[in-house]
Amino acid sequence: MSESNKAEPNDGGDQVRLYIYKVPKKNHDAIVENQKLFALTFRKYGSYYRSFQLDNYQTPEGFTSMTDVVSANQDEDIWLDFESYRGHKHMDEVVTRIESDEYALSLMKQYLDLLNPGSNPILAKFSRRV
Repeated sequence: MSESNKAEPNDGGDQVRLYIYKVPKKNHDAIVENQKLFALTFRKYGSYYRSFQLDNYQTPEGFTSMTDVVSANQDEDIWLDFESYRGHKHMDEVVTRIESDEYALSLMKQYLDLLNPGSNPILAKFSRRV
């Protein structure tokens, strides 16, 4: 795939997907490694992917902290994954390619095994309107 077809962090994309999930602290190093490999896989298929661990800073008045919405025990962390696509069609194309890639599927299985048992990631899709 040519460089011009890859979603880069500065272009923002017109379609994004966010995942919020909990990971036991004992799985920290493993999830970091898994997410590095996932980012490379998404880049291979022309999409931007990045993972973030929640920092617990004070929330300004008038805002609600993520920790008030997605509670975590002392032995787990909250993570967010960010995927960016040029548009809905591009997202569908990338997801289809990833779903047919055995290596990507093995990373997904490993990812799900690293999450807090019994928890499901929260998924949200957003489209640019402005």
